[in-house]
Amino acid sequence: MRPDRRRRLAPIAALAAGILLVVAVAWWAARDEGADVPAPGSSSGAVPAELGVLSVTGARQAMLAVVGAGGGAGPAALVLPPGTSVVAPGQGESTTEEVQALPGEGMRIAVSNAVGAWASHFGVVDLDGLSQAVDRVGGLSVDLPDPVTLDGEVVGPGETTMTGPQVAAFLEDAADETSVRWLLVLESLLAGSVLEEGDLLESDDVAAFVDLLGGAEGASPGLMPTQVVGGTTTIAAQPETDELMGQLFGTAVPTPVVVENGSGEAGVGELVGARIIPEGFRIVVSGNAESFRYEVTQITATGDEHVDDADAIRDALGTGEVQVTQVPSGLADVVVVTGRDLEA
Repeated sequence: MRPDRRRRLAPIAALAAGILLVVAVAWWAARDEGADVPAPGSSSGAVPAELGVLSVTGARQAMLAVVGAGGGAGPAALVLPPGTSVVAPGQGESTTEEVQALPGEGMRIAVSNAVGAWASHFGVVDLDGLSQAVDRVGGLSVDLPDPVTLDGEVVGPGETTMTGPQVAAFLEDAADETSVRWLLVLESLLAGSVLEEGDLLESDDVAAFVDLLGGAEGASPGLMPTQVVGGTTTIAAQPETDELMGQLFGTAVPTPVVVENGSGEAGVGELVGARIIPEGFRIVVSGNAESFRYEVTQITATGDEHVDDADAIRDALGTGEVQVTQVPSGLADVVVVTGRDLEA
């Protein structure tokens, strides 16, 4: 290994300056504390579900959810709380609102990275489209824990059939109750076939996504566990989130990876994420290298025990030079610095 590369790896944490470092270190520390968390590459024993990301836009706060169908754990869904900071490959530290504002493919990659498992499909619908879909099926039955006032009318508590505009207002006016209201509506949406192909504004495969939603029928959504770091920033709590993903969807705990852009090419972070997340990896830091002069992608295992992981990343990227350092990054099992050899 080149001496300059060895020197650079030792203080790799300097890349994650400010809150990015706080978030990544908190994730790693929480992961280490979870002695009962399955090792990366293992699973809960259930056949992993096929996952999809549902995004409902138009409200002030993010409404994102992962739904799963076809796995041994049965139909399931998980809501990402609004205002949560996640690592979006190619974007760095981002809130769920910023993730939801990304183009569909970028949103899918960021959510997959956040939950540590690849979503095969995604679908985006806005509040107007959701409202029309609800009216088309004759309303949405929602179990309201408390009465709410919508457009001057008090509805609930208890099982209440809401019109499309009422559902839209219920979500749009949620304020600090967004997570709870989104959970209630999502459970009702998954109780029957509400969304159809024509309702979606964007999707990688409209028919496949709608079929996936149908396969998740009957799921009772859970809420991604979170914790506050630095007194102000909310992140996914670990190991609780990975444990819950395993319980709900039968997914494995992902292997943490640092990814740095060493070529200066735009879109590299998303490209790497799209290729390695499906192979069982999670990007815990995404940023720029100290220079953009890398011709060959460098994939460095932080210890001999992670060489297999580095080899798997090279296979997924289709290029790269694998090397080993005994100097831990402090953040991840593998460090990837992309070069000009990485092609879309």
